Amino acid sequence: MRFKARQKRKPLGLTSLIDVIFLLLLFFMLASSFTRYQALEVASGGQGGGADVKPAFLRIHSAERIDLNGRQLQKPELVEKFAGLIGDKPVVVAIWSGPEANVQDVVDVMSAARQTGLKTVLVTGD
Repeated sequence: MRFKARQKRKPLGLTSLIDVIFLLLLFFMLASSFTRYQALEVASGGQGGGADVKPAFLRIHSAERIDLNGRQLQKPELVEKFAGLIGDKPVVVAIWSGPEANVQDVVDVMSAARQTGLKTVLVTGD
């Protein structure tokens, strides 16, 4: 009986594997973006403001329906309305988000408040 001699396998070169891993690392580093996320400050419920501060109530029902103190307005009007709220005394804006409001809608409203210089923003929802 003749048996075939087993062929010796060549060892797998680690150099090529290291090259592939390095190229993948380089690709993902170049493909990703290294931007800093902006933080929006939100006052917690435990921090008390002055008793003389009357909050402005903003309700976000959906992307198309936003009410400020009971009056309906559109997103582009937010900066103008927030600027009208700022006076000599500090202003607190309480944002209520409804079940149909997206997170992006809330962030848009908070960004508009930040653009006008409002310092205290309270967020609540269902």
